[in-house]
Amino acid sequence: MPPNDRTDLKELAAHIADRVWNQADLDAIDEFFVPHFVGHFPGLPDVHGPADFKKMAAGLRTALPDLQERIHLQVREGDKVFMRAELTGTHLGDLMGIPPTGRPTRLTEMIILRFEGRKVAELWQQADYLGVFGQLGIAPPEGAGPLGTVAHTFKTVGRLGVLAAKAKIQQRRKADVR
Repeated sequence: MPPNDRTDLKELAAHIADRVWNQADLDAIDEFFVPHFVGHFPGLPDVHGPADFKKMAAGLRTALPDLQERIHLQVREGDKVFMRAELTGTHLGDLMGIPPTGRPTRLTEMIILRFEGRKVAELWQQADYLGVFGQLGIAPPEGAGPLGTVAHTFKTVGRLGVLAAKAKIQQRRKADVR
């Protein structure tokens, strides 16, 4: 059900998350984010404005075409909504420079949305990116030790090289078919 002026901010936050992540409706970003929106993500530069957030969301959707978000908990405090959630998807496109692995991923996250009226003005995310790297086979396994970590690094570099080459071959084949 679309939100209205009486919709609680928790319901509105869940509606926005559903439209953007579960329905892949990136136009919802233009509808529900203020022009001066700022997004804060760990280890990344801040995202400024709906257009930049939409670009980031489109990149995630390309990397994980079946991306879905599941909200586990919401808490409202004034103009802020806290959400504990997880994003799941299959890694079928470039993700932060990592060529597609075909592996499933699950990112656990905590999000705080600050609203101005009925629109998102600011977003803070804390997420387990290292866990995703482990799921994709990028991070060394726990307890690998120094030599195991070095061996894992060499193995990963080789595997990523093969994956990148396969992705380029597939792109060329698609271009040749057209």
